[in-house]
Amino acid sequence: MTDSSPTVGDIWPNFLVIGAPKAGTTSLYHYLSQHPDVFLSRVRKEGRFFSRVGQGEVYWPEFYHFDTAPEISDYQALMADYSGQARVGDVSPDYYAYASLAAPRARELCGPDTRIIALLRNPVDRTYSHYLQNVRRDAEFLSFEKALEDQPRRIAENWGFQWLYAHTSTYPERLKIWQAHFPNMLVLLQDDLDADGPGTVAQIVDFLDLPPHPITVEARYNTGGIPAAKKMIIDGHFDDRIGEDFDRLHAELIAPVSGTTSAKTADGVYPPLDNTPVSIPPMASSMRARLQTQFEPSIREVEALLGRSLDFWRK
Repeated sequence: MTDSSPTVGDIWPNFLVIGAPKAGTTSLYHYLSQHPDVFLSRVRKEGRFFSRVGQGEVYWPEFYHFDTAPEISDYQALMADYSGQARVGDVSPDYYAYASLAAPRARELCGPDTRIIALLRNPVDRTYSHYLQNVRRDAEFLSFEKALEDQPRRIAENWGFQWLYAHTSTYPERLKIWQAHFPNMLVLLQDDLDADGPGTVAQIVDFLDLPPHPITVEARYNTGGIPAAKKMIIDGHFDDRIGEDFDRLHAELIAPVSGTTSAKTADGVYPPLDNTPVSIPPMASSMRARLQTQFEPSIREVEALLGRSLDFWRK
């Protein structure tokens, strides 16, 4: 399928929050939605249009419901409630993940003056949090170590970024692509949001050339953790099934119990999460050390891009 042509009256974003995944974008969506001069779709947090993930260019397991906007008409439907706000936004971490596709397309349709906001997180912690999110959502059956071992196969088979945990944590190349297409780009850290939520949100509001407005930032959204019942995955109970067809594995282990779902939420969380108590199991110290070494060159590049020390990512 191909896009229909833009028409007069189409509403396009003039700012994008591109990610990274599991770095605070869901919280930022809720915070910015409180500003009267900001429009963010209430249909769902993520537009998922500019990356083309809705056009079948990546493998996405059938059960894992992931609403996209493959056509311009689909994307414009997300803007149906727009009522004249000065800033129109789209918060979609897949735009970061697929920067080489999303950045030029966003520039073409939204214009070069579109403001870009990126949120980054310690890549070791982001990688693990991303993995735990999939375990919690019945979207991963391998231990953390085995899932990382399986990454080259998944990349070769063009799996979606949702299953490429460490690969999605390499920031410099993707940031450089966005910077090459848009002169107005703000790169912040989840650490900034954690340390001074009100100040960081105020900085973003100023970046968007909007007047100050009271915004409540205490709540955190889409936080991590897994229920106790998922511990067997963390412990490697299914590691001997590495490489098996994912949809068939899910059908065997999950579907007879929970079935599948097409439920929708504004956050774009599929399947929806329940209220089962969760905890964050500690990462093995050997794995943390290995990932720290793996990401060190990338961290140094990000330091150069931002002009600030990231030594706190090394502790």
